[in-house]
Amino acid sequence: MNIFAGTGKINDVEIKGKVLKFNLENQQGKPCSIPCVLFDISEEVKDFICQLQTEKQTVWLQGYISSYEYEYKGKTIKKIEVISYASSIKPV
Repeated sequence: MNIFAGTGKINDVEIKGKVLKFNLENQQGKPCSIPCVLFDISEEVKDFICQLQTEKQTVWLQGYISSYEYEYKGKTIKKIEVISYASSIKPV
């Protein structure tokens, strides 16, 4: 299974219609930035995520890993993101 569960701080929130993208800044072990996506979100969820980013609150979230690749200027680009569930994002 490709399930992700982790903690970190929400950063770089980007809202496009009903899709919300953000990075989860993880400081466990080797620091990294994990791209995350929420689909079909409500205004309440948008406000909640933006508030968590503003307060720099550490959160726990769960989702599944999605990977894909595409061609760009003759090169193959590989991307990995966590498709998260709004109900699983909890302040720690």
